Amino acid sequence: MESPSVAKPAEVNRGNLMAGLITDSDAESDANLEKRQATAFQPVRDQQHEIIYNKYLPYSDKLEAEAALWLEDIKLNLSKCVLAGDYRPGVFFWTTRLDSYISLYGRQFSKEDHTNFIKLYFELMLHPGMDPSLIQRWCRMINTLMRKLELIAPDSLSVEWKPIFKLYELIEMSKDQFHGVLYWPDKMEEDMRELIGYCRYYFPLSATQEMLDEFRPMFCPFDDSMARAMGYLAMFLPTMLKPTEAEHGYKLWLDEFLRLWLGFHGVPSWEAPMLQLFSRVAAENIGYIPWDNYVSSIFTKFLRTLELPVGKKQLQLVYSNESFDDSSAVLWPVAMMHSEACMVALERVFKSVESYFHPSNYGNWTDKLSSTLMFIPSGLVARLQLERFRPRDWMPDIPAEACLTDAQIRRFVRAFKPLAFLNLFSRAAADEAVEAIKNMALMAPDEIFPDLLEKFYASVETLTEPLRFQAIVSALSASLPYLFSYKEGKKNVVPLMLAMLPGIDSNDSRKTMAALGFFSTISVMVPLRPCFNVGEDLSEADQEICGTSAEFEDILVQLLDRCLSIIDTFTVDSGARTHETKQTGTDMSLEEKMIKIRMDLLWITVFTQTDDKTAEILLEKLYKTASTNIYPVQQVGSIATSSMCVLATRVRPDLAKPLLFHRLLKLLELSLDERPGIIEMSNADDEFLWRLKIVGDVAAVTGRHILEFIPRLKSVLTRTLLMQCPVGHRLAAVLSRSIITTLLRTYPINYYDPQFYVLPTGASPLEQWGKLVYPADVKVEWHVPDDEIISLCSAFFEEFIADPLEALDQYAKGTLAIDDKKVQKHLHIIEALFTAISSHCGFDFEEAIPLEGADFAYPKADLPIIAREQREILLQGQPVRTVLAELLHRVADRIVNGLQDETKSLKSVLVVYKAVAMLRGPSAEDVVGHAQALSLVKKELDNRLGPKKHRFRLLFIEKARLQHEVRTVFQKASRVTKNRLNILRYVVRLAVSRYKEVRSVAQTCFSSIVAMLQLSYRYILDDILAYLAASKDKPDSDNDAQLKGCLFLLLGGKNLAYLLKHDWDTLRKVFPAVVRAQHSDNPTVSHVFDALSDTIETKFVTTGLTATSSVPANKVAGAILGTMDLELEVIFEHALTFGMKKMEERNARNRALYVDMVNELVTLLSTPQIRLKNFVIGHVFLSYFIRNDILPPLSVVAFTVERLLDSNDKTRRSSILMMTSILRSIKPTRKRIRINPCHDLIGTPLPAPTTVGMREDNLWICFNESTVPATEEAYDNTVFIDKMWPGYYGWPKDGLEVHAPISQQVAPENARPDTVDLETAILSRFTNEPFMDALMKFWSAEDFAHEAFDSENFLVLRGLFRHFRDKIVPLFLKHTRVWVKSREEHHQRAAAEVLTALIRGSKRWPFKMVIALRQEIIPIIQTALNNITGETQGDWVAFATNSIGDGDMRRSFPLLNSVMSVSPNDTGFQTTSKLAVIHGAFECSDWRRRDLHYKVLELIESRLTDSYRDHSAYLLSVCFRHDLNIPNMETRVDQGPKATDFFLKYYSRCLTLMQQDGTRLTTLGLLNLFKTVVKTIVTHVSSLACLRPDVLVSQTC
Repeated sequence: MESPSVAKPAEVNRGNLMAGLITDSDAESDANLEKRQATAFQPVRDQQHEIIYNKYLPYSDKLEAEAALWLEDIKLNLSKCVLAGDYRPGVFFWTTRLDSYISLYGRQFSKEDHTNFIKLYFELMLHPGMDPSLIQRWCRMINTLMRKLELIAPDSLSVEWKPIFKLYELIEMSKDQFHGVLYWPDKMEEDMRELIGYCRYYFPLSATQEMLDEFRPMFCPFDDSMARAMGYLAMFLPTMLKPTEAEHGYKLWLDEFLRLWLGFHGVPSWEAPMLQLFSRVAAENIGYIPWDNYVSSIFTKFLRTLELPVGKKQLQLVYSNESFDDSSAVLWPVAMMHSEACMVALERVFKSVESYFHPSNYGNWTDKLSSTLMFIPSGLVARLQLERFRPRDWMPDIPAEACLTDAQIRRFVRAFKPLAFLNLFSRAAADEAVEAIKNMALMAPDEIFPDLLEKFYASVETLTEPLRFQAIVSALSASLPYLFSYKEGKKNVVPLMLAMLPGIDSNDSRKTMAALGFFSTISVMVPLRPCFNVGEDLSEADQEICGTSAEFEDILVQLLDRCLSIIDTFTVDSGARTHETKQTGTDMSLEEKMIKIRMDLLWITVFTQTDDKTAEILLEKLYKTASTNIYPVQQVGSIATSSMCVLATRVRPDLAKPLLFHRLLKLLELSLDERPGIIEMSNADDEFLWRLKIVGDVAAVTGRHILEFIPRLKSVLTRTLLMQCPVGHRLAAVLSRSIITTLLRTYPINYYDPQFYVLPTGASPLEQWGKLVYPADVKVEWHVPDDEIISLCSAFFEEFIADPLEALDQYAKGTLAIDDKKVQKHLHIIEALFTAISSHCGFDFEEAIPLEGADFAYPKADLPIIAREQREILLQGQPVRTVLAELLHRVADRIVNGLQDETKSLKSVLVVYKAVAMLRGPSAEDVVGHAQALSLVKKELDNRLGPKKHRFRLLFIEKARLQHEVRTVFQKASRVTKNRLNILRYVVRLAVSRYKEVRSVAQTCFSSIVAMLQLSYRYILDDILAYLAASKDKPDSDNDAQLKGCLFLLLGGKNLAYLLKHDWDTLRKVFPAVVRAQHSDNPTVSHVFDALSDTIETKFVTTGLTATSSVPANKVAGAILGTMDLELEVIFEHALTFGMKKMEERNARNRALYVDMVNELVTLLSTPQIRLKNFVIGHVFLSYFIRNDILPPLSVVAFTVERLLDSNDKTRRSSILMMTSILRSIKPTRKRIRINPCHDLIGTPLPAPTTVGMREDNLWICFNESTVPATEEAYDNTVFIDKMWPGYYGWPKDGLEVHAPISQQVAPENARPDTVDLETAILSRFTNEPFMDALMKFWSAEDFAHEAFDSENFLVLRGLFRHFRDKIVPLFLKHTRVWVKSREEHHQRAAAEVLTALIRGSKRWPFKMVIALRQEIIPIIQTALNNITGETQGDWVAFATNSIGDGDMRRSFPLLNSVMSVSPNDTGFQTTSKLAVIHGAFECSDWRRRDLHYKVLELIESRLTDSYRDHSAYLLSVCFRHDLNIPNMETRVDQGPKATDFFLKYYSRCLTLMQQDGTRLTTLGLLNLFKTVVKTIVTHVSSLACLRPDVLVSQTC
């Protein structure tokens, strides 16, 4: 059957056509090309985008109505669920349905529907309080809808950026997740970044200025805020605007950012996102931004980022520089390449790094150098496609003067070519070089192919360098699709093929794969037939090429001989291949599998392209091989040979029927005649098995030609189906399946189309070489079973299934005793026959089981159609699936209840169960494999630079076949029917059986079915939990088996774990049931418990408790309903009224379920008889249910506090984390106020600043010892600003939001009346001396797992001190005083943690409490510093960094003073340690501490001649870090110590070191000074701001 014609999309070019760059011999005339371009492709019925391959399907005329039905169903029910507030499962289900609709039909809806869908999901995603997992689902749906940007212009859709930013910030900077009260899904940030990448094209014009106002004040080079702000700008800033709108876009910031970037000579953390932004704005505004003035600086930094070593000593000047990522390194140079300055710079860069690409010059830099440069050609191809072949859309056109010319492209290729060819022979980056050469061959074939062919022919003559040959062949194979764009390309085809034949070498598998890749590519491109009867008007060169085509026949014969030789030499030693075959799941090693894949691709193209004569010769040779060679059927030789016969028959069935299938069947019949007792043989010989296998395999693709062989095949099956030999029986079952499959399935049959090779009058046969076609040029003919064939298959099915059904029926009734092997055979026959007819067996959707509590409607059409007229095959007048399921139930009952251990029969039952429940033609695994193989071929052969969908004909046919197969296996979110539910129950029963193999197969079967059926896990949960509860009553061995089986079912497969379901009814049942389960000492049971625990710890996502209706989403849902012919008001009001009531009921029920669940978990964990393993996993479960939207029950808080003293270390650590979460959940909200920060020291308002750094308007937040609040009134009314960024670069436009002064804050104990009971429970224990003594003993114990400063302890302590203030301080200080006097590492570590938490937790305490605390802890700190040891120095540095050095120094200055004193009486180690602590206090580089930096400089200058150069240098580097030379730097106010002054001051003293003839002591002091200065320079160079060039120049002049 022939497919309907397909409208051919015409392509509209941007810029000039690729004249002379990419030319095909069959190129269209200018007139035809212009005609194509003038007729732009317009989708039918104003549809946004349709899948073109649906037009090829034999039932394409029915898809229009089906798509309309699906879309109407989706729009109606999705809107109703939104109005009802039924977000899960209602909206979630219909979102899945919409996603499936797009997969099957494309974006086949109107622009209005398209924008409405996007708006709806935006409103749902941004709705406050939405379930985190649902936010991710809506986000991914938006990404799917917006993926094709060209379909929606910005004037059709507007998106506000601020709500998206708030959501992204909430996810990225989630303090709730950090404290364990909210868990976002994995990859949530990645999904949001993808969404932002689509949305920024639809932000309003005002968005750029709004973003700058929001993020520019966060620019502070010394703070992480600048990297964060620049990251936000790199993500959000819209950079693709109309040229007339540039004033509202990049012109607002580009010059400023460039000057800022160039003002830093170091490698700041914010450079990477800034360069991503520059690269994007360059790529999206090609030709509109003049970059020439910046080219030199750009490429200087580009070279620096490559981290190349310099000199003989291989000195590396830059370390860990991440300023240029790969995409930036490609986008920016490619976007500037039309500039002469850029091209010159690129040529210089390529020349300068050429030596680093030499194969012998290998080092740490190689990977980065290669991965960065080798993708530039790929980026250039993308730009050329954009310029020359992209259809017109809303995106700005590239100016004609900025479009790359052919001369520029050739110039680039000539410059880049030496690097790619050198890299081709490298040890690690050959694949990247191959890709680069391929792209250059696409752009400039005349520049690449001469060198590539020369290297190839030279490597063929050299047998001593196989790796070189392999690399060149890989490059040549990748570039082959563009060979005919090279003027000498066609002339080289036959010489290349002849030269490549020896590459198929049984002794070198990698070389063989490369050679097979070459032949498969060339066979797709070239009609492998002699070019006879050529016209006289052909040139002499073309006539010569046509003459060489006569050698194709000999080449193909030799090629087949070599492939068969490879097959013969495949190893058959299964013992030596065990490890490799496990990786592939077959009896083939990984290399053999790859070779087979290459061979399959080769021979399907060969038989498609060759003429009848050559095909007959090849078929004859295949028959000779198949008839004379005997291959063991489970080994590689039989698989590969049979596959070649199958492919030949699929493509050329007319020739294969007499030459191959008929003769092979005759040989099989002869073998049967020679073995009259074959059915009784327990082990058939290899010859017979091989013939049975190859007939079965070939029969599967014979199509209608098999009809005349049906009587003979039935005779074969009658004698073989019930063979005693298990291998022979399975092969016979495969044959029975193949006979029906080839008749009932729908598949393309015109791979070989003689009309495709018919030449127009006067045309040259060479025009067929490399011929690409448009979709409209392709006709796909299909094998479609008619009524006669369906009737024949139905009769065949009933004839051969009758005996197995009767035997199994009697066996199930107990009236027939048959052994396990016979049962297996009957089941194998049933499986094979049902698999073959499954596409014509309907499901019992009319008996779908409604789910309690689910209010949404199911679709009107459950599955997509897969035939024009779907006729169902029945069995005994009843649905086949129902009959088989009922029989399988009885057989399973008989086996399970019987005394025999018939595990193999049970496994066979499960295989049939899975097929009956889900199968509808080919298996999903086969379709996925087909899709992956086709994707690989498409990547190799697709035309990346030319009109869209201009491909080789074979790709269209395979894509059409794949589209049909995708429809057949579609089962996503299908319904649970009566039959399926019964199957699931029996599968669960077998999944908890005593036999390990049966359990494993059943659990896999269960996961496969549940993954496809909507909410099916709910239907079967009670059965699983009943088995779990009953497992404790079983004998020990059965108990372990049933327990493991239940736990594995609950664990599930990927994302199918019951523990991760977002359904409170399920969670309420599952978590207590797992904790209650009877644990066993069996190690395998422990492993399952560990797996459950790991699943929670790595994949848990918070499930929403309550939902609220989204008014904006309801409006959009109403708009969607408004596009339909419905009684809108009735539906709208009913859905809203009914939905609100149901939502309130759901919310109340969810809260009750949550409280009941956690209370029951606490009760179970408090049971004295609970086993340790159950307790540990239960405690882990409980720790994930402390939430931010509901207070934890009192029982949970009391239990958690008590478990801080648990003897089990893991429980204690988990309890500490739980305690942190509890303190977070009860934390009161602090009052925030907005102030006008732009004023002087006395409060006089000042105009907005135009400079950066310390200025008159920000001096009030800078440290000045005279302004440190020293009275209660001053302290409690001071606005402390702990963040470093406010004021440095400017102020927020709407004022600065800060925490209100302490005097305006409510005390924590009075802030939340609802937390009083919880606070009392905590406080009563932390003021209990015996409890605290025990707790401190644990916290200060020696713990090798936590030898350093413990952030978990710090967090919980900080929360306690913040909430309970000084009420709990005395007992902590009691132990801290003792610890600081000890020199034990664990004691000092605990003291550092407590003191850090005390200082941080007291930030919001009133003045009187703070003064009292300082009086207590300052002596303790000084004692601790005097007792520092080498092991605890890091702990005290962490103390200084996280407490004294954190936040506003006006608050912590008294504490800083306590650590700033370095006594002359201190030992060398004490001095070094105190300097390290001081450095920790200044490590944050707060620019507001200028006066303190001078104080530190004074301290260090007094010790320059000491030997403490490392910490002295570190401190000096901190002091000088603010000495910057950036644009608009404030010069009227001193910014702090200057590096220039310091180095000039000590430069002359260092010079005297070379002339010093004084005492040794003086010389040693000068030497120390010199080393300190040098160390300072080195430290400063590697610091954030990097030493300015003028500083170095001043030292050397």
